[in-house]
Amino acid sequence: MLRKILILFAVATVFCTASSVDAVLANTGAMPMPQDRAADSYAIYSLLMPGAPFDTMSAGQNQQWAIADTTVSISDMNPAIPPEGQLTAPKEHARGFHEAVRDYEARKYERIQLTEQFELAQSYTLMNGDQVAELQRAKTAVDAGSALQAKYAGYPGVTFFSQVFFSANHKEALVYMNNWCANLCQQGQWIYLEKHDGNWVRRSGIYEKMS
Repeated sequence: MLRKILILFAVATVFCTASSVDAVLANTGAMPMPQDRAADSYAIYSLLMPGAPFDTMSAGQNQQWAIADTTVSISDMNPAIPPEGQLTAPKEHARGFHEAVRDYEARKYERIQLTEQFELAQSYTLMNGDQVAELQRAKTAVDAGSALQAKYAGYPGVTFFSQVFFSANHKEALVYMNNWCANLCQQGQWIYLEKHDGNWVRRSGIYEKMS
């Protein structure tokens, strides 16, 4: 019986709810962004914002963007799928892809503290765990007060990122992205990108297998 309880506890600590990322975990043990990764990481985050389904919402639904201020680790993802579980390496860049996977394996339990270095065309707010939980309550709780709902009315939801995982030469990258918006959003996805002529280019989408 004790063994069963311990197993259930371990599972509970690894997985969050199906529609969300655990805001408490996302604020635990965060590290500063490594300086040699910052420029490329924020360029990638900025490129991917706002992401589906926020990018198809009207201006009235999507006035401000909320981003969790701490990256998620593998322990915060549900389902906890590694990048190669959703994506396959492109033939012409297989080595770089697998190097990025190895970087993920070495860093998958880390959480990184994000700062306001995003370059976005729209205003955004970095939210800590308490603010994320409050936003989620405003969007989902039947007993959420009107003041709380009004406070977050301009936000369609909140975006969670993992840290960015790179190949050895920083020409290939993998990142996890999860857009939470109550009952309307997809599950998290892994995204593969390549750097061409100094610019990052997205090469994959949701559950996409590349040739």
